[in-house]
Amino acid sequence: MAPYPGMMKMALVYIESPQGQEAVRHYLSSPDGQATINAYLATPQGKQIGKLLLLRMLDGLDLPDDVKNTVRKALVQKT
Repeated sequence: MAPYPGMMKMALVYIESPQGQEAVRHYLSSPDGQATINAYLATPQGKQIGKLLLLRMLDGLDLPDDVKNTVRKALVQKT
């Protein structure tokens, strides 16, 4: 892990732990967590990350290849 100052390092260690990951999953699935995700995805940086994640997730989705390729092309054209 890269060197981080005190409290930040403690937070990162917690988030890396199974309990921390469960806490993050619980928060992100809550109404407040969903609102946080929606607010972030509305920002330019959030849109960029959303596109990146969607492109990476396409291969894991149970969709026909032509649908995946159509989504990829649409995302690239939109950029």
